[in-house]
Amino acid sequence: MNFIGSGVVFHVPSFFSELKELEKNLTAVHDRIFVSDRVNILLDLHIAVDGLEEEELGDAAIGTTRRGIGPCYQTSRARTGIKMSDVFNPEVFEQKLRRLADGFQKRFGELLKYDIEAELARFDEYRQTLSKYVVDGVAFMKSAQESNMKIVVEGANVRFPSCNSTSSTDALAERAPCPWSHSPLS
Repeated sequence: MNFIGSGVVFHVPSFFSELKELEKNLTAVHDRIFVSDRVNILLDLHIAVDGLEEEELGDAAIGTTRRGIGPCYQTSRARTGIKMSDVFNPEVFEQKLRRLADGFQKRFGELLKYDIEAELARFDEYRQTLSKYVVDGVAFMKSAQESNMKIVVEGANVRFPSCNSTSSTDALAERAPCPWSHSPLS
């Protein structure tokens, strides 16, 4: 089993693209990959903002990948981001997306090139297929632990402070006890 957990920023088009590659080269994966309902959704909006923030910094730019990862983590930490569970409530999803886009529009004005209607339409198309992969992340991990399933922790490999938006794998594994247990994952 493969499980994409809640600490991840999740770009749906990239997920579908990677699934196609896996299925082209391997066996079917639709019953072997699961995504937590708590992952943060990385939007095309975040990608647009990433580039603008780099330009805004000028000579002090930090050299991001411009794939939206930093801005997605920013909105997650600010509690203004969109979780996977929001995707399955179209009204909530649209409301949160519009609020997020409005905030960035106020900040960047006409420099922000983003088509909110196109993003909403894409998610209308994604919803049904995506639902096959999404699970309650806490229940999934609880079941995995209770059945002694092997759990592989994957994350950022970096050990340098302040050089990426994510936490490193070893730090996460050590501090992430299961919420239903008093013992860390092993």
